[in-house]
Amino acid sequence: MTYLLDTNAWLHWFHRPAEMSAAARQMLNGERTVALSPMSIVEVAQKHHKGRLGLPVPLDQWVRQSLPAGRVRLLPLTAEIALRAYQWPDDFHGDPADRIIAATAVLHRLTLVTSDEKLIARPDVTTLSTR
Repeated sequence: MTYLLDTNAWLHWFHRPAEMSAAARQMLNGERTVALSPMSIVEVAQKHHKGRLGLPVPLDQWVRQSLPAGRVRLLPLTAEIALRAYQWPDDFHGDPADRIIAATAVLHRLTLVTSDEKLIARPDVTTLSTR
């Protein structure tokens, strides 16, 4: 396992994979296991609750279907990750979820699959762009 999906990459994988970059699709279409932060589940639940994300099935069912056994490994959210998320300067990223997801990737030495330009621009976060 060498990749961590951010929330948008996870959503695109299941809703709009054709909109992802060829490199991201190739990685996801392989037999590789990818990682996910629990913060991505929080973000999806929040978007759904606020009516900004329609899902074809109830949220809990969608989450279970979107964590296929053997393909997605849910990583723990630890105190070390939470602390690392705020060791970056204030201009790193304003979204706490993105900070936690990036810290998870860095501490686990994973490549973050993302379309977030702020994260892609960071030299200390290894990324694979979905754009």
